[in-house]
Amino acid sequence: MNEWIGMMNEWIIENQLLSVHYLKIKKGTHSFSGRLLQVNDEHLLFYADDTKEVIHLHMNQIDHIEPFA
Repeated sequence: MNEWIGMMNEWIIENQLLSVHYLKIKKGTHSFSGRLLQVNDEHLLFYADDTKEVIHLHMNQIDHIEPFA
């Protein structure tokens, strides 16, 4: 887990554009492209570039996250 948090902190410092796929209860899988603003042991805070909104996710909701290519 610490390895992931370390990598996420690098993404924050580099302002890396990310592709994020996550799960919402009763609504299924969603995805967006955005930048990671803040991370801790339980939560992630993103800025979604396309919709220009802040998205708050629990660590367990993340299905897949990677740098945007």
